[in-house]
Amino acid sequence: MGRTFMTVLYNLLQVIGLVCLFPVWLVLLLMNERLRKGLAERMGFSEAFKDSLNGPSLWVHAASLGEVKVSAPICETLAEKFPSREMIFSASTPVGKKQARVQIKGAKRVFLLPLDFLWVVCRVVKRFRPEFFLVAETELWPNLFFCLKRRGTRIALFNGRISDRSFRRYRMFRFFFRQVLSCVDLFLVQTEMDASRLAALGAVRERIQVTGNVKFDAAYVPLESHEKGEIREMLNLKDEDVVWVAGSVHPEEISPIIDTYKELVKSSPRLKLILIPRHLYAMSQFEESLRSFGLSYAKWNGRDEVAEPWSILLVNALGQLVRLYQLGFAAFVGGSLAPIGGHNPLEPLRYGIPTLFGPRMENFREIKEIAVKEEVAFEVSDTAGMTDLLKRLLERPEWRREIRERCSRMFERYRGATRRSVEYLEAWIRKNS
Repeated sequence: MGRTFMTVLYNLLQVIGLVCLFPVWLVLLLMNERLRKGLAERMGFSEAFKDSLNGPSLWVHAASLGEVKVSAPICETLAEKFPSREMIFSASTPVGKKQARVQIKGAKRVFLLPLDFLWVVCRVVKRFRPEFFLVAETELWPNLFFCLKRRGTRIALFNGRISDRSFRRYRMFRFFFRQVLSCVDLFLVQTEMDASRLAALGAVRERIQVTGNVKFDAAYVPLESHEKGEIREMLNLKDEDVVWVAGSVHPEEISPIIDTYKELVKSSPRLKLILIPRHLYAMSQFEESLRSFGLSYAKWNGRDEVAEPWSILLVNALGQLVRLYQLGFAAFVGGSLAPIGGHNPLEPLRYGIPTLFGPRMENFREIKEIAVKEEVAFEVSDTAGMTDLLKRLLERPEWRREIRERCSRMFERYRGATRRSVEYLEAWIRKNS
């Protein structure tokens, strides 16, 4: 079955779904401000789409915060090497868009990715006329890809990966996703497993290159001693206080984290827990859970000093995760005790922080395996395991120093994916210009 048939089928199913689910979507939009925010832009109506570009463009897309961060150095290099091409950048989430405005310096336009409706994406593609479209990791949008290919745009995927969940889903509809993958001219993927999975789904093997994981090239910006001191003072931490940081936490993970903290504080009364939700819109759920445990907590907005004493600090601010990880004797990375797929453990490991995560790390399997093998990160499945490991880390500062040294060696060994990706992309762009 050809691409045209698949386009018709996909859009027919979209129309049926919209008609059937319209009342549900209408209620959700009316009740949820977060869903309404940016909807006009996702439908292709915003200042970003008002005027055409002056020349040929290079469109880069990243899903959210983490993908934007790994895209930044690649975008910076490509903007330097191809100054005649106007770079535009899209993100799937408002948080990603906000981060892109700060980090993607060379972008002429930054906007939310349009919804994958044919009449929306084709209007945007016609407006921008991109010569090349680069997408971070594995964001497959059928109508967007089909529309780009009809206009002759070359498509590349960098830092690509296929998670267990995505592979199962794509394999069920291989007959369809094979046509979507046929639109991609170059795949730069993290591992041989990702390459094999793409080939099994129908991607042309000759178009796939294994370049490693760009996340190992994350910028290293350690806090100076005086900066740590200033943050600790702002957070009302005393010299004798010891900090455990739980980052990117989802509401369903609060209970085992709190249970662990309650056990640890029995033997370490100066222990403090900094709790950083993955999504700020879930803040009320976190507060409700903490109140139910009867523990004192304070909230921090990322700017002002915390005046009241606290056992648990709930962070109600974006962009603080990496800084706060560096205050901890250990870190827990969320999304891993719940069936989320995990979040990036390299963020604390980059600064030598011993890191724990749960068993649900499907989205970061390669990184998890490397970190566990290097003995810098540890998988825990329940409160007892987490408590035991954190107790041993608290009691053995020399073990924490060894982990810090091993982290440094690990990053040195696995870095270089950004350079390799840029080399492939530069050669590919020059060849197809």
